[in-house]
Amino acid sequence: MPFNEQIREYREQLEITQTEAAYRLGIDHSVLSKYELGKLEIPIQLLREIRRVYAIPKEKFMDMLEDTRHKSSNPGLEARENKSRYITELQNELNSDLYNLKEFRYFLHHINSLEIKEVKSLLMKLYDN
Repeated sequence: MPFNEQIREYREQLEITQTEAAYRLGIDHSVLSKYELGKLEIPIQLLREIRRVYAIPKEKFMDMLEDTRHKSSNPGLEARENKSRYITELQNELNSDLYNLKEFRYFLHHINSLEIKEVKSLLMKLYDN
């Protein structure tokens, strides 16, 4: 499978949108779409950022570049581990700035007291504004 398709598949496995991924990569989401569809070649300088943002292990990333896919004995576990690495990387990136804001700490406290469906509804309202 070509690298561009593997990157799209990996992003989808992380359950992140093109918009989120593009924002974190510092590119427009339409450009990311073209990369994933193979309509544009991914610049070499962006490869390092893709690996960092998606938190792809070095060995896995090399396999993706070389188009040598390994069969996972437990794809579900691998997907959860990939997502966990991504979320940890995102938290590390955001922690220092956000936790210094009292408004964010209040927001977290408020969200913690809500049901998941209420949190999702609240976040969708914020996203729409």
